[in-house]
Amino acid sequence: MAQPRYHSVMLRLLTCLCLMLTTAGCMAVLGYEPTPAELEAIRRGEDPRANEGEQKQGNAGESAQVERERPAANNWNSTEQAPAPTEGTVLRWVNSVTLVIEAADRRETVALAGESESDDFEFEQRRLDERMNRWTYGTTVRLAYPTKNEKGEPVYRDAQGRLIARID
Repeated sequence: MAQPRYHSVMLRLLTCLCLMLTTAGCMAVLGYEPTPAELEAIRRGEDPRANEGEQKQGNAGESAQVERERPAANNWNSTEQAPAPTEGTVLRWVNSVTLVIEAADRRETVALAGESESDDFEFEQRRLDERMNRWTYGTTVRLAYPTKNEKGEPVYRDAQGRLIARID
């Protein structure tokens, strides 16, 4: 009599394990919706996220950018910086002071000018939630570049190649 109960319990455990493993694999894509430009690039066989830098997977599909050397034209010390976009569409927030936008059919990482991450986790989470609610996925944002170099010219990018901007 104990044999059928054992099989029933094992079957339930295996079913739960399979469900957990299946959803764990799906967590990497939940919440990500490609833009029309990304879909077109995928149809052409291209990687639509190629210009975001090398990626490593984190929890639930979150990605962390691996810092890599950028060309001198993108270095904030360079005097020959190309003008940056004045508006873009919010794709996602990396943290409370960094977001990814699509501007002129390119993905750009934006570091909010004059702001840095706080060591206080609760404060950081509240600030991220506020910004995510204000500038949600698909929202068009206008960018201003308040940082100036010693000649008074706008600085568009930092040493990592991120745009340094304020959202208006």
